[in-house]
Amino acid sequence: MGVGWCSTEKENYSLLSNLDPRTKIFLGAMAIAAVLFTRTPESHVLESLALLLVMYVRGVLRPWGRGMKLMAPMIVLVFAIGLISFDLETASLLSIRLFNLLTVSFVFFRTMPPEEIGDGVRKLGLPYEFSFILTTSMRYVPLIGRRIRLIVEAQMSRGIDLRPRIRNLRNFIALLMPLLIQSFLLSEELAMAMEARGFGLKGRTYRRTYRITSRDVVLVLLSLILLVAFLWWERG
Repeated sequence: MGVGWCSTEKENYSLLSNLDPRTKIFLGAMAIAAVLFTRTPESHVLESLALLLVMYVRGVLRPWGRGMKLMAPMIVLVFAIGLISFDLETASLLSIRLFNLLTVSFVFFRTMPPEEIGDGVRKLGLPYEFSFILTTSMRYVPLIGRRIRLIVEAQMSRGIDLRPRIRNLRNFIALLMPLLIQSFLLSEELAMAMEARGFGLKGRTYRRTYRITSRDVVLVLLSLILLVAFLWWERG
């Protein structure tokens, strides 16, 4: 749920775009709950197929594939640990569950821009400081990812091998030091921008006004009914 997960595009926000952000967050939570409460590998496979179908319809399979390349080692590691500690069925269940959780998070962040997530979190009663940290981190993750790629390309052009090999471990200081310096510069620029805009002032206003409509209520109730029915079916 890191680099690539938050690199949203404006055309992908049209899915459920008229819903209140709180409704979208609730629907995302219901999807995560369905994955967590799934018991059998067969049901997880069906969930994976459904998620892949949704992404195919939305035309985001390619960016999802790029993100999954980063997450694939984690899934393989979970499978290996589960196979060593338990059995093949449990290892498969754990790895497929992690795969589905990562895919659900991808769909969620491709559907909601950071601004809507921050507004939804504030409407749920959480402090503005928390929502600011959340939205800022979502914005800066892809930015840091691009900085890493630029640094790697610049150092490789200078003859410094930064490919992921054991013999290249000592060369990674050429990546870490410029990245650390650029991170400090970004944080200083952010702090100056926050101070210039009066971050700590009271009486903050918002660009958009959100209201819970009948459509939101229907979707929330429908998702609850589907989740309860799914849990009942899973328990046999």
